[in-house]
Amino acid sequence: MALQAAIISIGDELILGQTVDTNSAWLSEQLAQIGIGVSQHITLADSQSDIAEHLSRLAKTVDVIIATGGLGPTDDDLTRHALAEVLGTELELHQMTLDKMTDMFARFKRPMAQRNRIQAMIPKGCAVIDNPIGTACGMMVEIGAAHAFFLPGVPSEMRMLCTETVFPLVTKLAEKTRDKQVIVSRTLCCFGQGESTVAEMLGDMMTRHRNPVVNSTVARGIISLRINATAADRETAQKMIAPVEAELRQRLGDIVFGSDDDTLASVVVKRLMERRATLATAESCTGGMLAGALTDIPGVSSAFLGGWITYSNDAKISMLRVDSELIDSDGAVSESVARQLAQKAREYAQSDYALSITGIAGPSGGTAEKPIGLVFIGLADGSGTLVSQNILHGDRKMIRTRAVNTALDMLRRRIS
Repeated sequence: MALQAAIISIGDELILGQTVDTNSAWLSEQLAQIGIGVSQHITLADSQSDIAEHLSRLAKTVDVIIATGGLGPTDDDLTRHALAEVLGTELELHQMTLDKMTDMFARFKRPMAQRNRIQAMIPKGCAVIDNPIGTACGMMVEIGAAHAFFLPGVPSEMRMLCTETVFPLVTKLAEKTRDKQVIVSRTLCCFGQGESTVAEMLGDMMTRHRNPVVNSTVARGIISLRINATAADRETAQKMIAPVEAELRQRLGDIVFGSDDDTLASVVVKRLMERRATLATAESCTGGMLAGALTDIPGVSSAFLGGWITYSNDAKISMLRVDSELIDSDGAVSESVARQLAQKAREYAQSDYALSITGIAGPSGGTAEKPIGLVFIGLADGSGTLVSQNILHGDRKMIRTRAVNTALDMLRRRIS
């Protein structure tokens, strides 16, 4: 049988909902690709007894345990104490870790508080996993028949230690199993239709108990279709995915805008750069979110010239010379104002394309004629100006985010 793993995320901040646990999702995805199935995600508070209890139980039921969090210098960081309890041993100073930590504080010209010393105290019998970018080292040890790894909760540190140390070790373990299986995933990113409509377009392709299996999730109006193939090796799984992906693309057409880590912004920027085209923006209700999404993409300066945040009517008039009589007659949230915003932005920036957004994001300000969620998006280019009228649903944040995605998708289709 394939190896089974359990993931433990430790921290009061996770239990209280103050921090979102992204570590477990990343670990599960990575472990699946090397042939290790994850049977449990467990989230625990900073409680020594609870951590010790779950470690003792899991050591009898799974092959691999990966725990993140609780290795810091404060009184509520109790993972090392719980591990020592389970192992029936004491904490001992690991001098190399203490020296490294001392040197790190010296390089940054900061005094090292005495309480940091606890991060160099390791349960006797554990091996240390060096952390080159943080003060908390990792640890690994066998608890019964289970191979257990204890890592910092900081995502960047956890990922580095996994990539450089943990995954190579568990890969060797997985290769020794008779029924080794890997799970390879491919994600298609879709926008422009609802999840139920997409499901109807796909028909029986989303039926359970298939291999590959197709799953869907929705966030901010973007539908992610995940194709998961289980096979004996990565190459076989990829070959299984290819025809399923081709069929999905054929059925969905231009609803599919990218794959895996693509975003609407990254796809739009790539297409602009390929055509050596430029873009400017004029935003009202989104307050710079569109420009922000674009400038998140490295190298965008060759394509994105700049934008205007014209939130008030006076700003629309003074900054982009929108006709004040037009605002008086049609309102700031209107097809005519969206059109003029896009045209003026393109004119003043001397760009190939310009996008404008004006709308009512709520939670107040809506009327029967112009309800909350009404958003006009303008797109100007050398062939003219298009304006789309949209009714977007959700709270203020969702409406603004969906407006940005709708504008980017409008430009994506125009460029295509």
